[in-house]
Order: sequence, then structure tokens, then C-alpha cells
Amino acid sequence: MKKFNKIESNLICDALFFHAANLELEILKIEKKGKRSFFAPGYYTKISQELIEKVKSMTKKQKV
Repeated sequence: MKKFNKIESNLICDALFFHAANLELEILKIEKKGKRSFFAPGYYTKISQELIEKVKSMTKKQKV
């Protein structure tokens, strides 16, 4: 399994965070229109946090 370096890890984590935030906004917009979303608010945030932890666990530790 590939280990990520710190720069790759940060890029992936930032992308996951912003993508989840955008999806959460979409859910709020859908609900504001009086419609129901397939996913509940907070779902994408929870999933992205789990993925971010997985990426961090796969990041190479820097030698000091």
C-alpha cells in the first residue's frame, strides 16, 4: 500500500474537507427549497473526517 508524503496528505485532506463542505451546503439548499435530500446533514462531514483520519494514518512519518 502506498504511503503518502506530508504534502500529498495535506492536499488530499484539504480536498476532502472542502468537498464535504460544498456537499453539506448543497443539502442545506435542497432543504431550504422544501425538498428532501437522500443524505442527512452531517453525513458527508462524518465520512470525510473518517477518510481524513485514514489518509493521516497512511502518511509517512518524518524523521527528526
